[in-house]
Order: sequence, then C-alpha cells, then structure tokens
Amino acid sequence: MSLPVRIVSVGTHTPAVRVTSEALDELYGRPPGSTSARSGVLERRWIAPDETTVSMTGGALAQALDRGGLTIDDLDALIVTGIVPEQPLPTTAILVAAQLGVADGALEAFDVNASCLGFLVGLQQAAFGIAAGRWKRVAVAATDIASKGLNHSDLETSALFGDGAAAAVVETASMVETASLVEPVETPEPRSSDPGFDTLNRGSEILALRLRSYPSAANLCRILAGGTRWNTFTPPPERAEYMFAMDGLGMMKLVTREFPGFLDDVLDEAGVTRDQLDVIVPHQASSLGLRFLRERLGMRPDTVVDILAERGNQVSASLPTALASAVESGRLRRGQLCLLLGTGAGLLFGAAVLRF
Repeated sequence: MSLPVRIVSVGTHTPAVRVTSEALDELYGRPPGSTSARSGVLERRWIAPDETTVSMTGGALAQALDRGGLTIDDLDALIVTGIVPEQPLPTTAILVAAQLGVADGALEAFDVNASCLGFLVGLQQAAFGIAAGRWKRVAVAATDIASKGLNHSDLETSALFGDGAAAAVVETASMVETASLVEPVETPEPRSSDPGFDTLNRGSEILALRLRSYPSAANLCRILAGGTRWNTFTPPPERAEYMFAMDGLGMMKLVTREFPGFLDDVLDEAGVTRDQLDVIVPHQASSLGLRFLRERLGMRPDTVVDILAERGNQVSASLPTALASAVESGRLRRGQLCLLLGTGAGLLFGAAVLRF
C-alpha cells in the first residue's frame, strides 16, 4: 500500500573546511595516495570551529524551506536524525527549533537515531504521520559531525568520513503543489522500454519503504564509550573506545549475503523492476559498497548517484545529501521513480521506492 506523500524541497549545509586526502596523507605520515586509494574519497568537508550540529541542521533546514517557498511556521513537525547529538538534553530538534525562532506549542520536534539510515527512518515517521492525518507538512533533517570521533591511526575508518547536514520537507501529496525543489521542470515521458508504465497519471507517493535489522552484527560498527556505560565518570580502559571502529569486511560479507534478497522484497512490494528505476540514491557508505550496488545488485550504473569522492561518508547526512545532489543537478525530476537505499550500524538495512 503506497503512502501519498511528496518531497517538496531539499536543502544541505556544506561545512566550511575542505580536507583533501593528500592533506591527510601528509598530516598523518601516510604514503602519498594511500588515503584516497583506500577510501575512494578525494576530499571531504569538516566543520570549522564556529560550526555546530545545531547550526548545520538549521542551515540545511532553512535552505529546504526557502526552496519550497515555506517558513518554519508552515511545519507541523520537525524530525532530526543523527548519531551523536550536540548535547544529551534537550534534543537537537528542540535546539534547532529554538534557533529558528519557533513559537511555543507550534510544532512537534524530536530526534531519531538509526545510524546511517536515520533519514529513511525519519522519512518513514513523517510519511506515517502524514498518511494518518496527524500532520500535513514535516521536515526531516539529518546531521552528523564524524570528524570529532575518528581514530586516525586506523586508515580504513579515518579516510572515509566527512561532516554535513541535509533536510527535506515532506507533505501530503493531495496538497496544492508549491514551488519545485530548484527550478520548475516538465514531468518526463514514460520510459519507452516500459509499455503501460504511466508516470504521467500518478502523483508523488512512496510505493514501498522497508527496514530490516540484523542484530548478530551489532559489534561490527561501533562507538563503545560516551554513553551510560563508559563516560567521564566511569572511563573506558582505552581512549580509543570513544572513537568510531568498524569491521568493514565483516559487514560487507553480511551485506553480500542478505541485501539482494532484501532489495528484491522491497521492489516486489513497490511493484517495480530494476529497469524501471530512473534514479538510485544510495547511502555513500564506501567505494566497495557502491561497486557492489552497481555490479552485484544489477543496477544500471548511469542511474546511481555517487558523490563519495567529493563528500565522503557523511553518516546520516549522506543519503539526503546525495538526494539533494540528484535534484539540484536535474538528474531526479518530478514523476520519476527513485530508489533510496543503504545500510547502517546494527546492522540495519533500509530502502524506499518513491515516485518523485
């Protein structure tokens, strides 16, 4: 059963500091070219001293609202997703609402933590709330500052990550359409290879959205300290426990075994085939993950949005930043079929098929 919701607009925040892989090689004494060769990332953005989780989120949200011809007062709810909040209490969503001058009692605001798939989980919450009639318009913002938790003695993880934030405004598809995401575009004709697959007579909708967890992989991607177990009052045995750690090979083995079947289930639920997908927006997990998507999952390479080289893995902000890139570049247009997909720590799989 599809959900009649529409992504109105998207926005991003690009952190101020540009960090090249060559600079990391020099800074950490690595052989020239080793950082980019290992990660596939040529450069990434890290925050400047005056940038914060809240300021990044607010910037991305403000851009999304402006592009949709909206203000913060037009929202019924604000959902913010990320792994590490600016502070434990109150939520980042409340802090962003305060920064943007939201009036008391004007909207619901809360956080979601679902690792790299936070945006998909937030989108699901927004779609369910809209479909149930609770909200008419919701903003979902994803934000993470990975640069503050990297262990630079571990090339596999420290070479890969960047900071960033992205936001999307979602509304019920029955509302009068507002401004397009960037510039008005014509609805594309149906693909000639898909007889009878009429994109012109269907509005925006989420055709399928599914999440699936694999708890046996809980220790493959982790930050052990910083919560209630190990903290400043009960320090961990090693400072490195505050930093991100990952068994990339272990995760890839599970993904290789389980993800193809998961994706088949999502596409079957949506009633579409791989060839009918116009644009594929993946979480920018790694160069290996993107290659797996193209070569093992049967996706047409020209449909895959790949911004890893210039952005790195931005954790929860990665997928919506790639979505914004597809929209801003004109690759994703109204009426087209789009697949959002990725994996997150846990291990968590997620995918959504939507008619944009």
